Parts: sequence; C-alpha cells; structure tokens
Amino acid sequence: MFDWSVKDAINQYGPDYPFLHIQSEIAQADFSFVNLETAVTLEKEKDTNQIYNFKSNPESLTGLKNAGFDMVSVANNHSMDFLQKGFLDTLTHLNKANLLYVGGGLNAQEAYRAKSVNLKGKSVKFLAFSRFIPTGDWFAGTNKPGIAQAYDRKPVLEAITREREGADYVLVYLHWGVEMNNRPEAWQREFAKQMIDAGADAIIGSHVHVLQGFEYYKGKPIAYSIGNFLFPDYVSGPKADTGLLHLKFDQGQIELSFQPFYIEKNQIVSKGTAYEEKQLAYLKSISYGVELEGQTIRPEIGYASK
Repeated sequence: MFDWSVKDAINQYGPDYPFLHIQSEIAQADFSFVNLETAVTLEKEKDTNQIYNFKSNPESLTGLKNAGFDMVSVANNHSMDFLQKGFLDTLTHLNKANLLYVGGGLNAQEAYRAKSVNLKGKSVKFLAFSRFIPTGDWFAGTNKPGIAQAYDRKPVLEAITREREGADYVLVYLHWGVEMNNRPEAWQREFAKQMIDAGADAIIGSHVHVLQGFEYYKGKPIAYSIGNFLFPDYVSGPKADTGLLHLKFDQGQIELSFQPFYIEKNQIVSKGTAYEEKQLAYLKSISYGVELEGQTIRPEIGYASK
C-alpha cells in the first residue's frame, strides 16, 4: 500500500526506497508476486462506501518492478477505491510498468482468467479472487470492469478446474478472512480444501493485516495470511510483522518456506536472527500439522488435515 507516509517517503527518497533492504532476496526468485492494495491513479472522486480510500502515484510501480516483482493481484478491497475510472487507470499504469495483473480486468472473462507464465519449461498459472469487497458494484461483469469475487464459490472453483488444463502448477491468491485474527475461520479451511480438490496446487492468503499459519492438504500448501508487506509507518507489532513466502517447485511437489521481515519507517527490514526464530516458532504454533526446519515448512508426518 503506497499511500500516506509511504507516498511521502517515495516522494522524498524515490520509488526504490521501500524495498532497498529486501531487493536482493526478491531477485533470487524466478518469479515474484504481490498484492497491490491500492488504486494507482490521479483520479479524485472516491468510492464513498469506503472508510479509507487508498491512492498511489504511478511512479510507485517503478519501485515495485525494480524490486523484482513480476505480477500483482488486484483482487482486493481497495483496487477500486477511486471507482471504475481509478481502476482502469490502475490497469493502464500496470501495463505501462510491465507488471502483469490478475484477479480483475475489463470484464468477468478477464477477471476470472489465469495469467500463465512459463518458468524453466513449466506452465505456472496464477489466479486471484477477493472474498472481501465493499460493494457488489465492484464485481466484474459481462461487459463491466471489476474484481473477481469469491463470495460465490462456484465461479472460483470453475475457474480453477478450467485453468488446471494444460498447467503444471495452479496457484491461487485469496483476499479473505477476519481482520486482526491470527487464525483462519472454519469456512476458510473448508474452502481452501475445495480449491485444492478442484485443482489448485497452493493457496496464498491476504487481507487480515496479520500473519496466520500454514497447513497442507493432499500435499498442497496453504498459507492463510502472509500479513501486510509494505504499509505506512503507523503499523507496529503484529501488523508490522511481515515476510517473503517462497514456493519452490520440483517435479510436481511444492516446498514452502517463509523468511520473516518487519515493516519500519516505510521500509521492509530485517530484524536479525533472534526475531526470525521467534517469528517462525510463533507461526508454527498457529499452524495446522506442520513442522519447521529453519524457514522451511513441511507437513507433519502422520497429520491428517480435517
């Protein structure tokens, strides 16, 4: 989220400033994905359904691209904060910045369609949906720009089943859950399993502003929430705990690992070994049937996901 104090920091120090301490880590990945929790527009008319309306300058996307990110999700509850005009501006600026986007588009067909990327000869497809949207006016329609919604599970599961064809891996990004809760709701755990049954290989969650734990189902990883990533300098404690989630693909298997970081003074920073160890132990304590070996997260032997 590039508004408020983050916008001020970018204006003062440039668009690369927020990512200076983690750029080398992001660069190690073959492909990097992030949730874009803001409209990127100069539009002034707000959606009055919102308590907070986030707006970011186009140059902020330069920092995102320079940091090593390749794709963003626009399936969240702030992409249309400045209405349809602001949303269309966002898509235009993403295209200009050479950043792929998923989870929204010019119509429902685009919003529910995966973006397919060839990584080392493997077809990896990305889908994104939001289960938290302020008004149904934001839903993508037949001839209406908008977001891929997940209140109705049917189009989500149908999209996953359809995109499974011809894919080596299908990754699903979900904006969902109850803000500030460090554990998912029962319906989220059930829905995650339905998505995996439909053909998803991994589920990655956001929205609740804090970290939640991990789970495996049929050998497929679920990260219920990876928290905030870049947020203004008012965040602290659990809302400032963040990290990079790494997915390593190897012959149909996905190995999951999490590298803890912290949001401080409009940057993402390392807090040292003691902090990392404390965070990983905490994440294990709120997960379901996983073992941690350093930063690597594996299913606990003998655990049956319910």
